[in-house]
Amino acid sequence: MRNLSLLFSLALAVLLFAPQQTMAQQGQSVRIVKGKKVTLRADADHALSYIWFRDGQPIHGAHDKRIIVTEGGKYTVIALGEECHSDLSDFVEVIVDPQGEDVQVDLEIRNLPDRSEMLVSKEFNYQLLLLNNSSSTATDVVVTFELPDQLKYVGLVHGEMAGINYNAQTNELTWYLPKLDGGEAISQWIKVKGQGPGYAVTTASVKSRQQDTNPADNIAQSTVEIVTLFVPNVFTPNGDGVNDVFKIAGLEAFKSNKLIIFNRFGNEVYRSLNYQNNWSGEGLNEGTYFYYLEVEDWTGVIHRDKGHVLLMRAEIRN
Repeated sequence: MRNLSLLFSLALAVLLFAPQQTMAQQGQSVRIVKGKKVTLRADADHALSYIWFRDGQPIHGAHDKRIIVTEGGKYTVIALGEECHSDLSDFVEVIVDPQGEDVQVDLEIRNLPDRSEMLVSKEFNYQLLLLNNSSSTATDVVVTFELPDQLKYVGLVHGEMAGINYNAQTNELTWYLPKLDGGEAISQWIKVKGQGPGYAVTTASVKSRQQDTNPADNIAQSTVEIVTLFVPNVFTPNGDGVNDVFKIAGLEAFKSNKLIIFNRFGNEVYRSLNYQNNWSGEGLNEGTYFYYLEVEDWTGVIHRDKGHVLLMRAEIRN
């Protein structure tokens, strides 16, 4: 008597969020909601019938290659041929979740940037705050964080974590939690970088296996203005009406600013609070000067920049 070769597989017919099929190999497990079902399928060469077992006991009348399962347990199968049979397969465990679709939760997601304005190429953070405002446990919780073109994902503030994945093609972050107990709150900090001017609108959303009693707070958007602040490296105060002052583009987007100019010896030669783009270098020699710039955004965060600028007076011709 020869044994049949047996391929044992499982198809999950009831899924969490989308109609698709999931295959489980021997020795694996699948979880279903109470009241739902899965189909187990056994494939064996030359098999004429099958004997199915649940927790080691034969299942009455289960002799086809497929059986429909609604009860939890460890399922195995033997394939029968004319004069042979297969070995007992490895098990596939079906776990029935007693918390069915009648259980309701109230998940809330908050999308909290740490500032309302940011310079292009500068990094800042978002806090994703997830709350379960109900007394029931939410399972298979998925948070999605969508980034616009103006922002580039840098990483997690506290290092990479299991369950968090970034898709560079969609510029989207997903955060998976097996469960979130009633009354529990958890947060994650995301680091991003501005990569283009404009209003960057991010969208955070959350869903779980259970029905949500207040879907309005399952989505949260926030807006951060990404600003280009351009500091020139040369200006020519020669009276021709072109480039006669040290003009910093983008200052008007900030609440306040401070500008200090130093000569090459480190001596302060100019200072202005709330600079109005009007320094012409009057009374100073041509040459390289050094600037220190502070700008305060509308959330009170101070941004600092420093560099050099060449003051050059061309000859004025009558």
